[in-house]
Amino acid sequence: MITMNKNYFIINFILIIILILFYFIISNIINNNYKQQMITNDSYLIGTLLEKHPELKEDIITSYLIKDNYELGNNFIKEYNLIEVKNNNTIILLYGLISFVILFLVNFIYIRNIYKKISKIDKYMNNILNDDYSIDIKEYCEGDISNLKNDIYKMTIKLKEQSELLTKEKKYLEETLQDISHQIKTPLTSMYMINDILSNESNENIKKEFLIKNKNQIERIEWLVTSLLKLSRLESGTVKLKKEKIKLKELITKSIEPINVLLELKNIKLVKKIEDVDLNVDINWTVEALLNIIKNACEHTKDKIEIIGSTNPLYTEIKIIDNGVGINKKDIKHIFERFYKGSHNKESIGIGLNMSKKIINLQNGIIEVSSKEDVGSTFTIKFYKNNI
Repeated sequence: MITMNKNYFIINFILIIILILFYFIISNIINNNYKQQMITNDSYLIGTLLEKHPELKEDIITSYLIKDNYELGNNFIKEYNLIEVKNNNTIILLYGLISFVILFLVNFIYIRNIYKKISKIDKYMNNILNDDYSIDIKEYCEGDISNLKNDIYKMTIKLKEQSELLTKEKKYLEETLQDISHQIKTPLTSMYMINDILSNESNENIKKEFLIKNKNQIERIEWLVTSLLKLSRLESGTVKLKKEKIKLKELITKSIEPINVLLELKNIKLVKKIEDVDLNVDINWTVEALLNIIKNACEHTKDKIEIIGSTNPLYTEIKIIDNGVGINKKDIKHIFERFYKGSHNKESIGIGLNMSKKIINLQNGIIEVSSKEDVGSTFTIKFYKNNI
């Protein structure tokens, strides 16, 4: 609830004090003038009496001291209208009227100023409702209206940020849906073609071969949908990472297990140099992140992958090194972007590395990549000890 501005009370209080003081000054002046008039009249009267009857001097002094016969003298003065008594009520009434007018004008000006500010706020709020955040109404003075305007300005900044965020999210969602549509369209097209071939093919061996291809496309779509669901959970914040203590060697072993067969089939030599160190991470999600990076190395290396785990007072570091063709310079700055495909890998969907980066970042870690063409690539992961 908004209270009246304290400046309003201060101004009115000071104004009332000034008017009261002014009233006392005027009353004192009127009273002094009245007394002086009475003294002057008495002086004329006494002087006239003493001039004609000097013997009444003592009676006059006695009448001043004893104050007898006031009513008789007052009636005599009124009967013959000997002294003109001015009516001061008119002056007091006029002063009261002037005071009322001054107070009315001061309050009118103040209230009009308040309504102008409220009108400005109302106009500003209408602009906000029409998505116009360009007007600045913040103030640097005190008062309830100023505080209200500053609070509205802060709210406007937040609404503006949320509006911009929603616009970005809508654009991002649109682009994501387009990318997903494109990614799913490719295997679906292949599956349609395979089905056409299968419907007209009588050779069992060829049918078996195309059924395997069809299965691969289905698995690709399944992996794509599963990965996108995981990404959406990470980005929406619904995933609550549960950190547990695990040996770094055990974490690397769990990350390699799903691709042991792939390593054997491609005859890739795996070299591990891992220190005996504990790591506090969400085991399942971190395994997912490392698996994507190691699998990426498997797809691009010639014949060797090296995994190095070490620690220092600041962080625990994991390096995954391959000896493949490397990453093109124009690709390396985009390597962690969703759906980005490098120039050396047109078959990649471009989700794995993006997911790995998000998982590592959520655990206050960082991931970096360095590469030289025809030499290989190195992915470096750091989990900082003061955060994990």
